[in-house]
Amino acid sequence: MTFDDVSSMINLIPDAAILISREQMIVVVNPKAAEMFDTTLGKLEGKPLSSLVPHPAKLKHQQYVEGFFDQPKSRPMGSGMKLNGQREDGSIFPVDIMINRVEIAGAGYAIGIIRDDSDRVALRTMKEALELANARLARAQDVGGLGWWEVDQRQNQLTWSAMIPRILGVPETITPSFRAISELCVPEDKEHLDAFRSNLEGRSGERITYRIQQPDGNIRWIEETINQEPYHRVLGVMRDVTWQKRLEQRLRAESVTDPLTRLFNRRQFNRDLKARYAKFTRSGVNGVLVVYDFDYFKRINDRYGHAMGDEVLRESSTLVNSQLRAYDHAYRLGGEEFAILLNGVTTRETKALAERIRQSIEAACFRREDARVQATISLGVAQFRESDNRYDDVMRRADAALYESKVRSRNALTYTE
Repeated sequence: MTFDDVSSMINLIPDAAILISREQMIVVVNPKAAEMFDTTLGKLEGKPLSSLVPHPAKLKHQQYVEGFFDQPKSRPMGSGMKLNGQREDGSIFPVDIMINRVEIAGAGYAIGIIRDDSDRVALRTMKEALELANARLARAQDVGGLGWWEVDQRQNQLTWSAMIPRILGVPETITPSFRAISELCVPEDKEHLDAFRSNLEGRSGERITYRIQQPDGNIRWIEETINQEPYHRVLGVMRDVTWQKRLEQRLRAESVTDPLTRLFNRRQFNRDLKARYAKFTRSGVNGVLVVYDFDYFKRINDRYGHAMGDEVLRESSTLVNSQLRAYDHAYRLGGEEFAILLNGVTTRETKALAERIRQSIEAACFRREDARVQATISLGVAQFRESDNRYDDVMRRADAALYESKVRSRNALTYTE
């Protein structure tokens, strides 16, 4: 085999593929690999293989590749090894890799086929394969966690695979029926599911997602896809998508949440402040904004290190959040700057809450390893005014009140109407 042969072969591979020399240099790559690692063919070819590996794993990966060349042993996809790739911008993502040895001009090389190890992609590929093959019971179970049901509309008879009871969390001996599924469906989704099932004809290719409560109390998300089959039969493919829903919820939460403190971030603060202002202009219901930051926070970082500073921010945020009502929200605006949005509170209640927060942080002792730190905050409080022209006018007043607390004494609260 020549380099031209290998290059042509690699370019035909639908997944990302690279050719690696014994010296662990990247010799040939295909366009899919350049796309996956967010770079170009020219930048990849000739670079060391380690440039695609996150720093903590470089040594171990290098040793593994050396061992592969010494004792070549092909590794298939899905071998169970947890591997990560690193893009040119430094971002890290999980990958699955298949490795095979090839000989070119008498020298040994390795071909690596790389795939983004995303469950979402794997399940989508699995589902497409099932639809193309018109899978039934055995195939649905073989590919992992899919069940099917089939209705003979002429005889009004329902059959389903052994996977369906497992998905529902019921005994395998249960008689197949849509009613059994409907009875497990949570009340909020039951009407929608029953309406969907009332007329299966003409729904080919349609999909429904609903929640069930298994007999043990667990709530699971179920997705079904309907296909019209020959001879007046309807096939439904069912799968548990709870992990996917939870992932989506987690990703949504992370997009509006500060990763250190787990409070809402500035993006969500701006959205909520606009919404509160809109409600004020429509109905006159006022809201209160509390802003605060830490006094002499730089001294904590300089003396005890940023890890201790992070610990202060993290623990104090938990302390603040525990004192808020369910419909009040705290936010990290950036650095050591924070905000709280209150609704439906009097001036007296606002001052009492803000003072209670100030005192609780002042009294707290923040610990990390053997170090102990105490901290204080300064606060500024403001509310909307009828003369406001923009939602962030209240922010400027709150910031001015905070500045007054800083100038006056720090570890203080300033309230402005």
